[in-house]
Amino acid sequence: MQKLSLKTKTFYGLGFAARGIKDGLFQLFLVLYFSQILGLDARLAGLSSLIALTFDAVSDPLIGVLSDKWKSNTWGRRHPFMLASAFPFGIFIYLLFAPPEGLSEMGLFWWLTGFGILVRLALTFFVVPYISLGAELSTDYKERTSITASRLMFAAILSPVVMIIGYIFFLTPSEAFPNGALNKDNYPNFILLCSILIVLFIIVSTLMTRDIIPSLPLPSEKQNNLTTRQLLSSIKTAFKMPSYRSLVFFTMFLYVGIGIGVILSPYFTIYFFEFTTTEMAVLPISSAIGGVLAMLIAPNLGDKIDKKGAAILGTVLAGIFFTAPFSLSLVGLFPTPNSDSLLLIYVITLIIAYSSLWVTFSLGASMMADVVDEFELQSGNRQEGLFFSSMSFSHKMTTGIGTLIAGFLLAWIQFPEQTNLADVPAASIRGLGVIGGPILFTIYMGAIIFLFYYPISKERYNQIRAGLNERK
Repeated sequence: MQKLSLKTKTFYGLGFAARGIKDGLFQLFLVLYFSQILGLDARLAGLSSLIALTFDAVSDPLIGVLSDKWKSNTWGRRHPFMLASAFPFGIFIYLLFAPPEGLSEMGLFWWLTGFGILVRLALTFFVVPYISLGAELSTDYKERTSITASRLMFAAILSPVVMIIGYIFFLTPSEAFPNGALNKDNYPNFILLCSILIVLFIIVSTLMTRDIIPSLPLPSEKQNNLTTRQLLSSIKTAFKMPSYRSLVFFTMFLYVGIGIGVILSPYFTIYFFEFTTTEMAVLPISSAIGGVLAMLIAPNLGDKIDKKGAAILGTVLAGIFFTAPFSLSLVGLFPTPNSDSLLLIYVITLIIAYSSLWVTFSLGASMMADVVDEFELQSGNRQEGLFFSSMSFSHKMTTGIGTLIAGFLLAWIQFPEQTNLADVPAASIRGLGVIGGPILFTIYMGAIIFLFYYPISKERYNQIRAGLNERK
């Protein structure tokens, strides 16, 4: 299968909006909600995410392998897992943001930890089979990037739209809370809306792509009889491949940097740039515009200068434009808070940054699909679920390692909990600038080092496909 119909690509991409909404809640509100509103130490919030990440290290490859081996004439290999995740995913998201009144700090920690694990497990049931399905939809070098860019576009558009709705209609300011994002009572209805949308997007995407199941690859006998020893051998073989190793470490490193930046985004917008709730509602538009631009840019750029070169370029541009507002502010070369030009200039930098980032992520997922083909040529076994479980795990490091580091960085700059803007020391505000600028820029650039070792060019991929076609 090479070219997908617009219908299939649209409904497949729609499913990724569910993960986008979850990401928006986790990255924009989770730490802020539990730390600044409920009073949980930010370092405990980070530790909670790290504990959940250890469960992901087991659940992600397990679900990946199960979906690789699954047999169903009616539902195929991936769709049963996707559909089964819908209601648990939505319910756990809602309960995560609804801890009982009167919990102690350790009670909040265990509530966050327990439901954080359940949310991430439900996400695994959906997203690992889902992105594995994406790799099966086409073997064309350029079309694969178009598929990954399509699903990222839906997440980049619909998730910000939901966050904007939240800022405007739910997280409304009041006399007691000039910034409505700090008012606990504003959250229940907003989280309920997000939970319902997550369930709907998953169900619609799953049901509306059922017609492609007959044309998808079936598990081989080797996969059906895969033992634990053979599974470990497959993982060992994968890590011996420079293509897999470099791509996994690149995405992990990049996701940690993105995680720190996005998780601290409420602190940056509220305390560093002093945006109002209305102004904060404008910022997600940059992600949506970036998603559309990436959909247009990524396939052509990856085809023209190769996926590796395009991913490096995208990472460099994302790193520069995400961090420049902070670095320039530290030396007095960026508009100050409350200036008329601040919001416009900041949104422009974010549009460029998000466009570049979505291009990079689109290419990264497409590159992993190429790695799966390389593995099949070497081993005679095809295991999209196993390989893409590492991409899912890398993404979860955004709120795992990223949250942990973000918590310690807040402690490092001595940022107070449950406080008003006027009470935050100037040194702590400047510390946010150091984190958002020089520290994050260093992490983004560090990720690129791993990508230099990725060996699959377009020419090499065509050789891989030729080898696989000879076996048929």
